[in-house]
Amino acid sequence: MPLRMLAAAAAVLAAIAGPAFAEPTELQWWHAMTAINLERVNKLAADFNALQTEYKVTPVYKGSYPETMTAAIAAFRAGTPPHIFRSSKPAPRQ
Repeated sequence: MPLRMLAAAAAVLAAIAGPAFAEPTELQWWHAMTAINLERVNKLAADFNALQTEYKVTPVYKGSYPETMTAAIAAFRAGTPPHIFRSSKPAPRQ
């Protein structure tokens, strides 16, 4: 009987502690940021990740603006888009 009680207690503890030890949900953030903006994107992701454990934002540099757009379009067409997408197309000249 004590072995059954121990097994039941272990099962209850595993059920309670399970979510606490679960891996965070990873969110892919594709971008075309370079130089100071690349540093800012990485810092934003690191700061967000440090504030909580449920999600993990992973910034992924996909290249220049045209390369990033091409990768995003291909991913959308394939049904595997990134969770977050941001390109850095230069502003038009006036």
